[in-house]
This record gives sequence, structure tokens and C-alpha cells, in this order.
Amino acid sequence: MLKKLRSKGRIRKLTWLEVWEVTKSTFIEFFQENSFFHGAALAYYAIFAVVPMIYLSLISFGKFVGQTNMLKIIDKILREEVGLEDSSGIMSFLEEVDFEKGSFVLNVVGVIALLLSSSALLASLRTSINEFFDVHFTFDNRKRQIFHHLGARLMNIVLLPVFGLVIVVTYFGETIILSLSSQLFGDLNAVEGFILEILKHAIAIFTNVLLFAIIFKYLHDGKVEWKLAISGAMVTAILLYLGQLLIHFYLSNYFFGSSVGIPGTILIMLAWMYYSSQIIFLGAKFTKVYADKVGKTIVFQTRRFQAKRAAVEKGRTSGKS
Repeated sequence: MLKKLRSKGRIRKLTWLEVWEVTKSTFIEFFQENSFFHGAALAYYAIFAVVPMIYLSLISFGKFVGQTNMLKIIDKILREEVGLEDSSGIMSFLEEVDFEKGSFVLNVVGVIALLLSSSALLASLRTSINEFFDVHFTFDNRKRQIFHHLGARLMNIVLLPVFGLVIVVTYFGETIILSLSSQLFGDLNAVEGFILEILKHAIAIFTNVLLFAIIFKYLHDGKVEWKLAISGAMVTAILLYLGQLLIHFYLSNYFFGSSVGIPGTILIMLAWMYYSSQIIFLGAKFTKVYADKVGKTIVFQTRRFQAKRAAVEKGRTSGKS
């Protein structure tokens, strides 16, 4: 019985021919989707969500790890992930803001408003992931639809601190690992410095794997097994790492807004989110095609859908017997 359960949860390995078929189908189906429209929508929401998300991270995680450390994390993300060569303008602005000012009631009201506006970014991403997963659904009554959308918005709000926690933990983990490695190696030579640089990039990829695994598991309305979510997250994280090398090169050398202060920072973040979203959507489409290939098709499941599906399967088995 235990062997049957284990074999049921396993995802079979693909042959090299199947890997080629999955890769080809991924690109074919991806270009059939309206990825540029979804990327533009996501970038638009990101502009309005980035300030609330920075504020929330500073007043929440800042209480535990210190606002100075949180500002370092934000500066690291802006420089290493987004590709800002000079983040001094926006960092100086953040350092001058008194985030502890105001009454408790006003802070609570402000946090709620900021959570709702920040979750709009994840709501847009959820809609896009549904499209690239080919998850389509309708509701038989208005009440069920309202409860579903409320539950989805609540999940978006819950995932915000989860994403923040992953970023904070991996940041301090990276700091500790690199510090211990530096002490272990002592005076770094070229080879040891190269190894530390590889380790630094590996931690960045690992962080993205964690974030994308959570997205592909929970930030949509389908049902995806963890193994599939992790597989899709690994492919997406590697693609994003390689893609961001090109994105950083373009934004640093050819993008017109790279040296216009804070407005230029906003333009760079807008462009970065737009181009990065295309890679994320490609990873989502890969996850969908891969799931289809191994017989774990991503579907929208409600209790009623599960009951109908079970009845259909039962009818098929009884008909065969």
C-alpha cells in the first residue's frame, strides 16, 4: 500500500526526446499567449506597489532586524537585482523618512491600506499565472464567486510577508555564509575570490527558486504538486538569472532613464519588471507544459469539480469492468 502511495506521488523522468518536446511546446505556447500585455499590466501595478512594499518591510521587518539592515537589503535588491548603478538618491530619501512617526491607530489604518494596494501587484500576477497555466473557471452563483475572490485577495496579503521573510532570511544567510567563507579562506587569492563569487550567485538563484516555488504553488487558482512547482521554479530562476545579465547590460548602457535621479529609478524599475515578467511567464508556461507531459495537468478544482471528476472516473472504471 505504501509503495502504491509513493509511486502515485512520483513524477516520472522525461526522456531526452520528451525534454526537447517540452522545450519546443513551451516556446510555441508562450508566443501564442499575450505575454506583453500581462507584462505591461504587472509593471504598471509594480510602480504603485513598490513604495507601499518598501514601507511595509521597513516598519514590520525593521522592528526585528533593524531599519538599517532593511535599508541595506533594499539597496542590495535595487543594485544587484534591478540593476541600478546609483541608488543613492532613493536610499537618501528613505533614510530621511521617519517611519515610526504617527499614532498607533493611524499606523494600523495605513498598514491595511498599504497591504491592499501592495496585494494588487500579486493579484495581477495571479491573473497572469492563471492564463499561462491555462486555468479557466466559472462560478454557478454570485456568492461563490465573491468568496473565491475574497479568499484569493487574502492569500495575496498572506504571501506578502512570506516573500519578505524569504528575502530577509536569505540575505542574512548569505551574509553569514560569505563571512564564514572569508574567515576560512583568509587572504583571498583569485581562485578563492572566484569561488566566493560563484557562491554569491548560487545563493541569489536559490532565493529565486524559493520565491518562484511559492508562486507556482499558491499564487494561482489551479492545483500544482510541490515537485512540479519546484521544477518550474528551478528552470525559471536559472532563466531569470541569465536573462537579468542581459537586462542589466541594456538598462545600464542603453536605457535613457539610467541617469535621471529618482524619476530614472522609477523608469528603470518599470523596464526591469516588464522584461523580467516575460521570463517569469515563460517559466510558468514551462511548468504547465511539463505538468501536461507527466500527466499532472493543472486544473481549477473546487469541491463540486472534484466530486464530478470522481463520479466520471468511477463511471469509467465501472464501464470497463
